[in-house]
Amino acid sequence: MKRYTQKTIKFYDAIADTYIKNGAAVVLKDKIDRFIKLLPGKKILDVACGPGHDTDYLTRKGFDCLGIDLSEKMIELARRNFKGKYEIMDFFDLKLRNDLFDGMWCSSIFVHIKKSDLPKLLKNSKTILKNNGIIGIITAQKQKRTKNKNDIRMYTMFEKKELENYLERAGFEILYTEIFLYGGKNRIFIISKKIY
Repeated sequence: MKRYTQKTIKFYDAIADTYIKNGAAVVLKDKIDRFIKLLPGKKILDVACGPGHDTDYLTRKGFDCLGIDLSEKMIELARRNFKGKYEIMDFFDLKLRNDLFDGMWCSSIFVHIKKSDLPKLLKNSKTILKNNGIIGIITAQKQKRTKNKNDIRMYTMFEKKELENYLERAGFEILYTEIFLYGGKNRIFIISKKIY
């Protein structure tokens, strides 16, 4: 496990209870609904699922969804409060079968990894996705960020085209891209399909 990841886990473990109480984890239903319309089947992996809001929403919609996260506290909250299956798991060290999932939902992981690690993340994504599997991504668009000394998380932002290029080089076809405002900041929403 990478050192910057350990700091991010420590941050989320420390704020887990207030994170869920303050509504920091909001289900972006319109984004998820657009993503699930394109899925070839019902099996989804929710990567960096946090306290489980999105996994719960997907499960209630009839999908077989597994939520994974590195924060033990977040997984504990998810299991206690929501429907779905949850596991503590490192996406960079997956213990999952190849070609297992029809879709992968990533609303929080891209912002917490270094760009140099993105090719490995996308390679792992391709490995666990079935042919024509879909990946839905929400991440921060590059912008000025005020640094808070108490916020020790790894925080990476992207330009839309930059993220599209990473996906295309890794063997994904871009199906949909949108820039939207959330929490006073621009976010990138991309849906892409595994093509080789």
